Amino acid sequence: MAQKVSFKTLGCKVNQYETGILRQSFIKNSYEIVEFDKKAEIYIINTCAVTGEAERKSKQMIRKAARLNPRATIVVTGCAVQSNLPEIKGYKNVSLIVGNRDKENIFDIINQIPLAEEGPHIFSSPPEEINDYIESKCISRSSRIRKMIKIQDGCNQFCSYCIIPYLRGRARSRPVKQILSEIDYLAHRNCKEVILLGINLGSYGSDLKSNRTNLADIIRKINSISNIERIRLSSIELPYIDESLIKAFQYFPKLCHHLHIPLQSGDNRILSLMNRKYTSEQYSETINLLKREIPDIAITTDIIAGFPGEDDEAFQNTLNLVKKMGISKMHIFPYSRRGFNLASFLPDKVDEKVTKNRSEQLINLSNELRRNYIFQNLGKEKHILIEFLGKEKNGSFAYGLTDNYIRVYLNGANYEKGQMVKVRIIKANDSYAVGEAIN
Repeated sequence: MAQKVSFKTLGCKVNQYETGILRQSFIKNSYEIVEFDKKAEIYIINTCAVTGEAERKSKQMIRKAARLNPRATIVVTGCAVQSNLPEIKGYKNVSLIVGNRDKENIFDIINQIPLAEEGPHIFSSPPEEINDYIESKCISRSSRIRKMIKIQDGCNQFCSYCIIPYLRGRARSRPVKQILSEIDYLAHRNCKEVILLGINLGSYGSDLKSNRTNLADIIRKINSISNIERIRLSSIELPYIDESLIKAFQYFPKLCHHLHIPLQSGDNRILSLMNRKYTSEQYSETINLLKREIPDIAITTDIIAGFPGEDDEAFQNTLNLVKKMGISKMHIFPYSRRGFNLASFLPDKVDEKVTKNRSEQLINLSNELRRNYIFQNLGKEKHILIEFLGKEKNGSFAYGLTDNYIRVYLNGANYEKGQMVKVRIIKANDSYAVGEAIN
């Protein structure tokens, strides 16, 4: 019988992509993939350390795997390995600890070394030693309609609240040839939309020898790949939204009209303490420019609530700016103290109850903004990419996303996954819309 292996991924989409590639290396070697709550011979936990809560959940998953099968080979990898190595090393059930640099080699490591019965084997390199983009040995063979493509790793920003540059290393770009090769492979296997990922996506190309290679350039090349219908960008920092990227929306029709641009705070004093590279005025100017050039664009963002020094006035400035900009959705993060960064030394810590209250206010505002944005699109004609077919009591239905990030449901069964359908939005709800097909 085939050995069973189970994966658990915590954190960002880059982690999800890396787990997908790692999963493929086991599938290729005839392992059976099972859900994480099932008994398996091997458990691989791809951890996150972006917040204290993410680290807590990562450790929780280690303990869960040990309960599911005390004799299993438990492998712990990812960012929490880099930030919590001494503690994770103390877990008696852990067989193998692998840092970010060697994550892609986990299958080979498991099959090449005798796993110790007492004390885990450790493969972890300091992030400063990670100088090149580490290319995966496998390509995910998933037949999903929308696929994530990692094109960049690491970050040079060093925001005061973030420890990721200390865990993943400096910014590194994936070579153009490998990106296009993976997308071309997927384009022939029913993939219709690619989502470009990176720890600091906008910095793509800055470390490559060709100074003409940037994010807009790779978008141009992907736009020419047949069978790919859409290109979507993941999170991008404000300073990287330049003329070349804005023109890419106008020149390349496959580029989706959606940008996730982290704000974090709408107060200039807090932005300075965060070591962000812009002011609230610069953020406003860029968003206004984007909306003039791309009128239907959806702008989503991240906000940190309760950052050290955030008083009532600073918080109100954030609320005011978000409302003024017409943001379509926010992801809210209560401030989490991290041990390796400058923010941990800042005075004027915000009370936990105040942080929780501000988070709730922001979540409520995000729901209101999301609802408003969907209603603004009522009556408009859009194309949706069908990615799900389902059934309910009243019949069949399908849904997909518009290029500006609205989920639209269609009644009826005359659709196929991967089909691009032109629709008119006829009903708006709090978090989705209903459309009718236009012939």
